[in-house]
This record gives sequence, C-alpha cells and structure tokens, in this order.
Amino acid sequence: MDVAPGFSVRRDGELLVSKPTHSVRQIMRRYFAVWWIYSFGGGFLFGVYPLFLRARGLNQLQMNSVLATYFMVTFLTDVPTGAFADALGRRRAFVLGCALRTIAFIVYFYAYRYPVFLLGETIDGIGTTFCNGAIDAWGVDALDQAGFKGLKDRLFSRISQLSNVGFMVSAVIGAYIADRNIAWPWICGAAGYSIAGLIGALLMSDGGRKHAEIDVGAMAAELRRRIAQGVRDGFRRRSVLLLSFANGVFYAAWAPYWLEWPQFFNDAYAQGIWIVGWLYSLFTIARMGGAEAVIRVGGNAAARPQRLAILAVVSAALMFSAGVIGRRPSIVLPLLTALNFCWGSLMPMAQSWFNEQLDAAERATLLSFNTTFATLGGSMGLLAGGLIADRVSIQATWQFGGLLSLAVVPCYLALRTPSLAAATVGETPA
Repeated sequence: MDVAPGFSVRRDGELLVSKPTHSVRQIMRRYFAVWWIYSFGGGFLFGVYPLFLRARGLNQLQMNSVLATYFMVTFLTDVPTGAFADALGRRRAFVLGCALRTIAFIVYFYAYRYPVFLLGETIDGIGTTFCNGAIDAWGVDALDQAGFKGLKDRLFSRISQLSNVGFMVSAVIGAYIADRNIAWPWICGAAGYSIAGLIGALLMSDGGRKHAEIDVGAMAAELRRRIAQGVRDGFRRRSVLLLSFANGVFYAAWAPYWLEWPQFFNDAYAQGIWIVGWLYSLFTIARMGGAEAVIRVGGNAAARPQRLAILAVVSAALMFSAGVIGRRPSIVLPLLTALNFCWGSLMPMAQSWFNEQLDAAERATLLSFNTTFATLGGSMGLLAGGLIADRVSIQATWQFGGLLSLAVVPCYLALRTPSLAAATVGETPA
C-alpha cells in the first residue's frame, strides 16, 4: 500500500500523521543545492548565446525565431509535462529534463544550418518543460509538509540569489572559453546539466510515489484529467490568470533584450567576448541586490500590488530610456544595471505571490500554466523584436519593450483589494 509522505498506517488500518522525513532546514539546503547546480549548468551560454548564433551566420530575425521556437515548444508542452510531474513525481520529471537538455546542447555544438538550430531548440524546450516547476513544486510541498510557516518571499529571494551566483560564475567562464572557441561553452553546459540531473536524483524525493508501479493507460487518463483541470482552474481563478498574463507581457517585452544587449556591448567596446561575461556578472549582481532589497523591505502581502506596479513602471522607464540614448554605452550601461536591479526585486515577489495561490496537488500543473503565458508572450515578443531590430535598430526594440511592459500595471493594481491580495487556495471567480 502506497502512503502519502508524512503519514503512516497502523496494523488496524488507521491512518496516522507522522513526522516529516527531513526538517525544514534540511529541505531548504537540498532545495537551494538543486537550484544552484541546475542554474550553473545553463549559465555557460548566457551572453555568449547570441554571439554564437551570429557567428554561425544567422541574422537578428533568424536568431530571434530560433529562440521563439524554444518558447513555442515550451508553450505546447509545459502543461502536459507539469502534469507528468504532479502525477508521477517531480524527481523523475527533473532528471528526464536534464537528460534532454544535455542532448540538446550537444546538438547545438555541431549545428551550422538553421534547421539544426531549430532541432536543438525543440529538444531543449521539451527538456526545460520537464524541469519547469518540478524543483519549486517539490521544494514548496516538502517545506509545507515539514511545517514551514509564513510568506515565502524571503525563500524565493534567496533562491534567486543562489541561481544568479551560479549563472554569474558559469557565464564568466563561458565567455573566456568562447574567446578561444565560440562553440565550447555548449559542451560545458551539457556537462553541467548531466551533473544537475545526478544531484537531483540524489537530493529530491517523491515520497510514496517513488515505489509506485506505472500503468501507462492510467497515466494517460490522469494526464488528460490534470491538463484539463489545470487549464480550467487557471482561467477560472482571477488572481492566477492576472498574474500569469502579467508574466506573459513581461516576457514579450524582455525576451528580445536578452539576445540584444550582448551584441550591443560586444560591438560598442570591441574588446573580445570575455567582456560580455563580466557585464553579465554586473547585471547579475544588480539582480541579486534587488532580490536582497525585497528581503529587507519585508513581507507585507497587502502592499505587493502597489510595490509590483511601481517596479514595473520604473523598469519600463529605464528600458525605454536605454533605447532612446542610442549607441552610447557609458550611459546605457548604468541604465541597464538599474533595470536589472528592478527585475531582481520584482520577479521573486511575483513568484512567491503566485505560489501562494496554489495547493500541493495542483502546484506543478498551475506553475506550468503560468509558464505557458511566459513562453507564449516571449515567442511573440521575439518575432516582433527581430523584425524591429532588422528594419530599424536594437534600440528601437528596447523602446518598444519599455512601452509594452507598462501593460502589467493594471493587472497588479486589479489585485490590490484585501481579499485578493491575501487570496487563498480554492478561490472562485468574483
């Protein structure tokens, strides 16, 4: 008989509550370790990725469309793979995702033609969706079961900081390696994801599900049920829908920027690819500072909508200003540094708020519902940004992104009433 984690059965068949296998502190350490190793694996390509695509002969629209393919694949597969994580276990989903991402990075290493890039992005997109939400769903549920109390703003801020440290270290290493060979960072990333999958298999736990026998027919039926339920619940809950829509708008506005700033500074400074790694580190430190600011300010749930709205407006102004300034890196650099500080404050707060709308059984599915909006928005923004950059300039894309990101402000302010700001699981439409 399979028994849910945290419960035991007496001989007379009565279900009893038992103590969690691990303490809150132990779970947090495992949670942080898995996130850090996973983030380190992908960081080798941060900053180098658009320069690699350009070196292999792609123009800006082609580059953006390659990344848009990644977003579209995750859009199509995110909810099903999130349902897989809920039904069969977060550890299994994460390990499978890391294996697929390893294969995708090897494909990229050998890619020279546009269709091969699309193949690599397709494999990587599927792998990403198996990982998306699996770590957070596992960690949050394990912490709740162990007795974690209070808002999780501080927790997600710490995770953001640890992830950014991993990104920063591996990005600098990847940039120096790329100065020798622009393709070698992909091999480093493949090795990183292989190690992340191993660490996840050792540290993550699926509780009673890890010994369950898999019935393929029952699994398919369960996946269909969870997909339908997740989509239905996501659209029925006002807070989930509005926060997911805001996430999608942000990705539409920001996605082109991620491919453009390395090219802008690499061309402006003309010092070598290594400088992109250090600039990425600067921006990462700014995001870490923003995440720390969230911790210092405190966790007043009622003030979240106003704080997020203010951060969104400031971010929009900074991005638009960077686009208006033009090719003046000495001015654009501090503007983008401040922009990353704002993003570092905004994202952990929004992530924590969204997670508090969910219960354990549906968490991975609705996290994937949220990510689906992000991937759909990102793919649309990339295609639009590629056209603008090729026909006008990169700076025009930043102006467009700044204006577009203002659309999230009404979403946050619509949730500023006390009943919605402190929304509980199982809310129904107003």
